[in-house]
Amino acid sequence: MSNFLAIPILGLAVILQTTILSRVTLLQGPADIVLLTLVSWIFLDRGHSIWLWPLTAGLLVGVFSALPFWLPVLTYTGVTGIALAMKRRVWQVPILALFTSVFFGTILTTSVAFFYLSVQGIPLNGVEAVNIILLPSIILNLILAIPVQAVLKEINRWVDPAEVEVEV
Repeated sequence: MSNFLAIPILGLAVILQTTILSRVTLLQGPADIVLLTLVSWIFLDRGHSIWLWPLTAGLLVGVFSALPFWLPVLTYTGVTGIALAMKRRVWQVPILALFTSVFFGTILTTSVAFFYLSVQGIPLNGVEAVNIILLPSIILNLILAIPVQAVLKEINRWVDPAEVEVEV
């Protein structure tokens, strides 16, 4: 059932990211609500197939961004790998695993985009890009991780309720 929700949930996240949250920046660093949605859903998933989510997220972001469609697919797949590794390793403290995944996922997605743009010949000052875009984006993503997690947790409870044990 969770795979059927990938398109509507990630579609809404892409719409929010491209319309409202593109205007909400810290310095020049925007929030990546699609990344937050993807990572939050990974930590809420109960063992279902999660690999459809990064493919869907990457394709949707690739359609609406100036980057080629394969670049977001690649980065969100890498973020999914990071989050799944964190979910297995830091399973006793899920909030720490969520924050760590968001931290490293933001660094991965932003760094790959910077690298691609520099290869394309767009001049970027690395120190300014880190100070004005990357670090504020990390802070903004870490701040928004908890509300996104809370909203998705309610959606997950509604769609996939926990099995109730009945004593006989």
